[in-house]
Amino acid sequence: MGYGLMAAAGWGAASVAAAYAARRMGTLAALLASQVTGTILLAALLAVMRPHLPALGNAVVLGLTGAGLLSLAGWLTYYRALEHGPVGIVSGTAATYGGVTALLALLVLGEPLGRFGGIGGTLAVAGVAAAAMRAGGGATDAPPRGRHRAPGGRARRWARTRGRAWRGVILALASAITYGTGAFWLGMYAAAAGWLVSALTVYVVSVTLLLAALICKQERPRGGLGGLAWGVAAGVAEAAALVAFARGGQAGQVAVTAAVSSTYPVIPLVAGLVVFRERLSVLQVLGICVAVTGLTLVSMAPQPA
Repeated sequence: MGYGLMAAAGWGAASVAAAYAARRMGTLAALLASQVTGTILLAALLAVMRPHLPALGNAVVLGLTGAGLLSLAGWLTYYRALEHGPVGIVSGTAATYGGVTALLALLVLGEPLGRFGGIGGTLAVAGVAAAAMRAGGGATDAPPRGRHRAPGGRARRWARTRGRAWRGVILALASAITYGTGAFWLGMYAAAAGWLVSALTVYVVSVTLLLAALICKQERPRGGLGGLAWGVAAGVAEAAALVAFARGGQAGQVAVTAAVSSTYPVIPLVAGLVVFRERLSVLQVLGICVAVTGLTLVSMAPQPA
């Protein structure tokens, strides 16, 4: 429960920072900035803690590499969605990754959530999904009608905005599937490799591939120091969330950690309302309430000894 809450707080804050970074620097550069930051932080933590490094078998190495590849795919589609879609909607849709991870944990690892945990996890994921599926709110949901009908240019801008919102939702769904599967692999192999080594491996795989992609594309960084600062902030928050999630997996709580951490969109939904001036519909508010109720039920689930 605690690890899931820490992961939720980290990913919620990272979503807001990532939205700023992606819109200033572009998806690849913003993601690289955050991933390099996370790699440096985890490497420094490894140097300070000097944990016992277990001898990893080929299956564990391949599993963690696969987790890194899947997580990178999830990050790329998520940052791309944040670059083009509303922050609150994208974050809420991507949060359904917790359902993917929890389902895999139940089917493959046989981790029981219990009656309250199962109902609560379902409500938590359903709540954030319901909040996300409203791609716009209130008067912004339809172009003006009647004698106050907007000129053609404004109607076209409205159509483009709606189209971008739904593209953001589709990308966020792709992120949920890939990141949810990668999170399951990370949690599963963290028990053998240790939470710090597992998280660092995921970051190294991600940074290596991102550098190769940027070199091949010959894409020059843009966005200035402001965009870089937001990318670094996203990296710090993401690293903290990933460490918390890996610790939860090491403790044998993959399903519970995934269900609780999937409530992180509460933070970007509020930020979207206050900072990005995105309007919350009644359905979105209801979804948040359902997610919080689900989180409370998950906390009542029996924890592994």
